[in-house]
Amino acid sequence: MSYPRISVFARLANGTASPTRVIEGQDTLQARTSHDISVDSLHDEIAVPNPFAQAILFFGGGAKGAEAPIRIIQGPKTMLNYSDNVTLDPVHREAYVAQLMNDAILVFRSDVGGDAPPIRVIHGPKTKLDRPVRVSVDPVNNLMAVTTIQGVWFFNRSDDGDVAPRWTISGPKTGLGVVFGTRKVIFSPQGKKIIATGRRGGVPTGELFSRAPEAKPFIGIWNYGDNGDVAPWAIMPDTAAYSMDLNAAAKELITVDRGKLIVYRLPELFQ
Repeated sequence: MSYPRISVFARLANGTASPTRVIEGQDTLQARTSHDISVDSLHDEIAVPNPFAQAILFFGGGAKGAEAPIRIIQGPKTMLNYSDNVTLDPVHREAYVAQLMNDAILVFRSDVGGDAPPIRVIHGPKTKLDRPVRVSVDPVNNLMAVTTIQGVWFFNRSDDGDVAPRWTISGPKTGLGVVFGTRKVIFSPQGKKIIATGRRGGVPTGELFSRAPEAKPFIGIWNYGDNGDVAPWAIMPDTAAYSMDLNAAAKELITVDRGKLIVYRLPELFQ
C-alpha cells in the first residue's frame, strides 16, 4: 500500500534516480488519496489537497522530511467537499479547486489560511459544469480551463457566479472529457496552446475516467479559441498522462503516469 509523500527530483534526473528530498510523515498531514500538486515558484510554495480532511495544505518550497504545512485552508466557510485537486495562480495569489460533488469551482486567496470563504464561486445552470475534476489557469491571457464529464470548458479567469463559458471543446472528434479519461488540461500562454489528455475509439461507459478496452490514449494540442467538436491539430499517440505540466524555461512537457515521470522537449508548444 502506498503512503503519502511528496518526492522532489533534480530536473535532469533519469532512470531510477532517487529523489533529492521527500516531504512525508504524520506532521505533514498529507492523505494517501491526494491526486494533485501545484507549485508557486514566484512565492516558493507547494500546495496539495487532503480530500479526507477537506483541506488544502501549503508547504514551503524547500520543505523536507516531516515538516508541517505553513498554512492550511480548512473549515465550514471554505465550502470544500472531498476536494482532491488544487491549482495555484502565483501572479494573482489565488488557489482554484474543482468541486466534483457540487459542480462548482472555488477560488481562494492562496496567501490566507484557516476557515476562509472563497473569494469567488463559479456555479449554476449557465456554467454547464458537470462533475468538474481539474482546473488550469492562464494568468497572462486571463483564462481558466475546467475538465468536465463532457469535455473542457473555458471561462474568464476572474469569472464569478452563474456565468456561461467563453467556449468549449467537446465532442467525439476531440476525445476529451472525464468519460474519455481526461484529467489534466494545461496552457502554454506563450504559444497560446491548450494541451490535454484524452482517448480515441471505443465507447465510453459514462463512468468517471472510462477505460474502454478499444480506446487509445493520446495527448492532444489545440489552439486558443478552438470551439466545439474540434479535433486536435497535433497529437502524441499512445501516450497517457495522469498529470502534466510545462517547464517554459526549458521548453519541456512533463508527464506523470503509472509511476513514471517522462519529460519531452517540445519547443513548438511555446512558439
